[in-house]
Amino acid sequence: MAPDFRRAGLKTEVTSAGKFAVVGTAATATHAVFATGLYELAEVNVFVANIFGFVIAFCVSFAGHYWWSFSHMRKDGRALASMARFLVIAVVGFALNNVVLTLWLQLTRWPDVAGLLFSIAVVPALSFLGARLWAFSHNTEASG
Repeated sequence: MAPDFRRAGLKTEVTSAGKFAVVGTAATATHAVFATGLYELAEVNVFVANIFGFVIAFCVSFAGHYWWSFSHMRKDGRALASMARFLVIAVVGFALNNVVLTLWLQLTRWPDVAGLLFSIAVVPALSFLGARLWAFSHNTEASG
């Protein structure tokens, strides 16, 4: 009986990771479209464009993960707690994103928009681990 339990748990985790990838791809595309659009079309500073793209993508990402990717972990009355935790993960990821973007702009002669897109693509695996293990987990032992 234990192998069936483990198999079901593994299936849940693989399904959750797949859903995370779909939502993450949608959020990343949202970030990229808004940030590059603001930068290219409205001539907004690349860092300001990146912030706007991030904020919109955060909304897409949180909603998708809360209601779909990690729906099996959702607890009534815990949406704000999950959002606060996920925001911490997202802000840390965004800080890493901006470090990568800054390094790109300072160290390469390649187009700024290429650096923007590269910096957006750097963080997803770390975000999955943080979301799965902390943001959407409401075990009393894991709470902080």
